[in-house]
Amino acid sequence: MSLQFKHNPHIDRLNKILNFKIDSVAPSATFLFPDSLGSASIIASVFATPVILWTLFKLKRYGWLIGFCVFVIIPYIAINILVEEGTWYILYLFPMLFLFVYYFILKQAIKDWREPIFVNKPGSDYEIHLKNKKGRK
Repeated sequence: MSLQFKHNPHIDRLNKILNFKIDSVAPSATFLFPDSLGSASIIASVFATPVILWTLFKLKRYGWLIGFCVFVIIPYIAINILVEEGTWYILYLFPMLFLFVYYFILKQAIKDWREPIFVNKPGSDYEIHLKNKKGRK
């Protein structure tokens, strides 16, 4: 029995954004300029952030939105407040690292967000559920 899922355009959009690979779009550019791959991925992730946050809002995943604030926004603000200009410049990379970790965890979590479609076929779970429901009455 193959399990089918309900169509959800918001989850499809998140899946497409989080599984985007730059080297599949321009393989020769990433081979010739590997240092630009890092810059392009950082720029792409920053531009994709508002779309991802809006999609999470549309999906009513408020815990993920709060997690984004705690995991990405608060460290960014704290580093800007605590670190003076020009000293410990490497600390400015930590919010970007946290953003990539957040995206990785989100990418793993959205696999379980789809709702299955239960079809009444012989031997299916739905048919067994109906038999048990009739037996209880």
